[in-house]
Amino acid sequence: MNLLKELNSRWALGKALVRSTVFTGEKLALPIIEKLATGENTGKNPLENPVLFKKALEEMFQLLKKDNQNIVDGIYPSEVLKSESMMEHFLRVPKIIMDGYFISRRRKSKNHNDFSAEAKSYFSEVPEYFQRNFHFQSDGYLTKKSAELYEHQVEILFSGAADAMRRLVIPMLKAKYPGDGEGLRFLEVAAGTGRLTKFMALAFPKAKIIATDVSSPYLQKARENLKNFSRVDFLQAMAEDVPFPEESFDVVYSCFLFHELPLDVRKRVIAESFRLLKPGGQFGMVDSIQTKDAEHYKWALDQFPVDFHEPFYKNYVSQDMGELLTAAKFEDLKKERGFFSKAMLAQKPATDLKQRPKAAKKR
Repeated sequence: MNLLKELNSRWALGKALVRSTVFTGEKLALPIIEKLATGENTGKNPLENPVLFKKALEEMFQLLKKDNQNIVDGIYPSEVLKSESMMEHFLRVPKIIMDGYFISRRRKSKNHNDFSAEAKSYFSEVPEYFQRNFHFQSDGYLTKKSAELYEHQVEILFSGAADAMRRLVIPMLKAKYPGDGEGLRFLEVAAGTGRLTKFMALAFPKAKIIATDVSSPYLQKARENLKNFSRVDFLQAMAEDVPFPEESFDVVYSCFLFHELPLDVRKRVIAESFRLLKPGGQFGMVDSIQTKDAEHYKWALDQFPVDFHEPFYKNYVSQDMGELLTAAKFEDLKKERGFFSKAMLAQKPATDLKQRPKAAKKR
């Protein structure tokens, strides 16, 4: 049995490393595409500092090992590694290359308001801060084509480690809620195309999950991706204004959301999450590391918003999320870092603050 477990472990880690190698290879093509599109390379090459580049590779490998160990330990099943067919993957690559060409042109011209008629048709449904070409990608997050390319593009950005980063929050929730999630209600805000939603549904197969997103095309893609998960429902909604009564959920969580929000909206999302949680409920998030988390990655944190049009990122990395959560009355904060991301978990007080007795005055 131990031998079989060891073989399964090595197979899973090997698969993750092969996957990472494929996406890294595709990433190496991006400077060539940019050169063809603009005649220059505007991004900072991490190979200019081989020491930091080596450290980044080591941290990515440690993340993949940790992710593999979570599978071995039964925290989530090996199905999380199930991927699309190689044909599906490589048929998408020409579209990625073509979008990379236009991304490079937008980056050079600093054009982050380049939208098709299809994308503009959704402007009335989304807030102003959302009406931009995040990452300089075509149509931002507002078309079917964008939704079809998104997960692949993010994996290229993180050399195939994005899924493992998304899963960082699951072991933290499992420590609070061991088992299959029966009787629990989860809310995911800004679910996008449903990638973390799927992993959460596999880890907590009997939990009820409501996945929300403000983008209609991305939410539709999430529905398609999760059509076989009967315990997942979908609702179009902004993360700062979710139409459910207070104390409706045991868990409210998100992935890669907060760095794309203005500070005031970040605070509103945290307050809305607090409102929606039952007393003792858990707030979970996965997002970019912040400056205090890894000073040695300052070069990457400085360059990322320049290369990928992230207008709120500089403020995000300087405004500690732990401090924002504490200010919103969350407690028992926990943090887990992996590669360029971190997961955080915080608890709404088990006794509602409004019901807590006031401390007796000293005589």
